[in-house]
Amino acid sequence: MTTVLVTGGSGVLGRAIVPVLRGSGADVRVLSRRADGSPGECRGDLLTGDGLAQALSGVSTVIHAASQPSHPAADVTMTRTLLDAARAAGVGHLVYVSIVGCDQVRALPYYRAKTQAEALVAAGGVPFTVIRATQFHEFVAFLLSRAARWPLLPLPALPMQPVEVGAAAQQVAGVALGAPLGRAPDVVGPAVLTLPELARTWSAATGRPLRTLPLPVGQLFTPLIRPELPGVGRSWADWLAQQSTRPNAYAL
Repeated sequence: MTTVLVTGGSGVLGRAIVPVLRGSGADVRVLSRRADGSPGECRGDLLTGDGLAQALSGVSTVIHAASQPSHPAADVTMTRTLLDAARAAGVGHLVYVSIVGCDQVRALPYYRAKTQAEALVAAGGVPFTVIRATQFHEFVAFLLSRAARWPLLPLPALPMQPVEVGAAAQQVAGVALGAPLGRAPDVVGPAVLTLPELARTWSAATGRPLRTLPLPVGQLFTPLIRPELPGVGRSWADWLAQQSTRPNAYAL
């Protein structure tokens, strides 16, 4: 039986990955700084390394989905600490979850940190797979729900190709249960839409008014999409039709 340690297992993506792995017959451990004795949880701190040796004992595969977007430097530190511990434990496969286009968006510290972490993983001495995904439907909906508080929202015509978390989780779990690939195909949603288009569809589905001011500048900015790839999961409109009235995973 494959034993998989999931970092960030209590996060939005991690919560979707864990049941997929268990449904595939894997023995799953969820790393937490505050493990409370729940089945499958183990204690470990990715910043200090405390508890990682014990958490990684007997683990064959690690999915590194933990992230701190508000503290980008922490992502790099956590990845380095995890790699050191995984190498010492003889882990055979480390899967790092990243973001489509992160290496082309130098203006955002979080994207720069993701790119740095990818480089660490590639040079870390542990067989690895980097898998990038576009922004999640859930995240886009969360941002729009917050933006609806503004009387007028300027939105660049930024193309996006969002994917639902559940579909991304299936792809990540599938990669983790296979052999290391180095770079896996990017995970993208089924359609490219601009931010104003996403906002209009969200407003219609939720019944919440959202006044937007489209800005043409975003049309020149395309590294966050991969339209040549086959998308996975439900479309933005279909996802909204079923999920728009339910609690958003990012607000939990």
